Amino acid sequence: MTKTAEQPKPLNIHQKLVEIRKTVDVFVKDSQGYGYRYVSGTQVLKKIREKMDELGVLLVPIVLNQNHSMFNYTVYDRENKRERPKTDFVVTGDMKYVWINADDPSDRIEIPWQYMGQQDDISKAFGSALTYTERYFLMKFFSVPTDEDDPDARDTAKQNGKIDKKENGKYKKASKNQLDYIDALISRRVTADWTKEMLYEKLKETMGVDKEPSEWTVEEASKAISIITGRFE
Repeated sequence: MTKTAEQPKPLNIHQKLVEIRKTVDVFVKDSQGYGYRYVSGTQVLKKIREKMDELGVLLVPIVLNQNHSMFNYTVYDRENKRERPKTDFVVTGDMKYVWINADDPSDRIEIPWQYMGQQDDISKAFGSALTYTERYFLMKFFSVPTDEDDPDARDTAKQNGKIDKKENGKYKKASKNQLDYIDALISRRVTADWTKEMLYEKLKETMGVDKEPSEWTVEEASKAISIITGRFE
């Protein structure tokens, strides 16, 4: 009598997420905006979507609430050689991401998160907040380093002709727009217990720097924005 091969047990959501994580190595900062380089959402999703489809895993974002405010500041008009006023909308709120096992929808993991976005149009601010948040949620959830954390990044960058100390922001001073954006993000978190000064000190402590924001480099300002919008408590 032929012995029937034992069928493997189906994976639960935790095991499936471990399998997805195995397919991801290092993200490369392949896009640029607001004076700093960042990992594009396309790159993040491309690396995990195929495995998610293969294993039957869904990621559902659920927005719980929303707050918005206007941020007025000035920008320098190079063409007319003068400053002009500008208004951005800042959108913030609580949300959660839910990993769902498509083979057993009751098998799921819920993770509380926050979102924050700033644009000159409120709908774009909300959309960019969700896009940015999803990208960094996935990076933090799977504990995947970016190219700057990769020990081989420097050699790889040299081979690809991409290394430039001025371009990568290690020495270039942070732009006024970057610092204004950070200040707006900090201002949104001021409470009776946490003043703006206290929040800045906490941010500098988290970043591991002692100098004032006006002395930050593009890279440091980029790190500050990532901390505030992702993990800053």
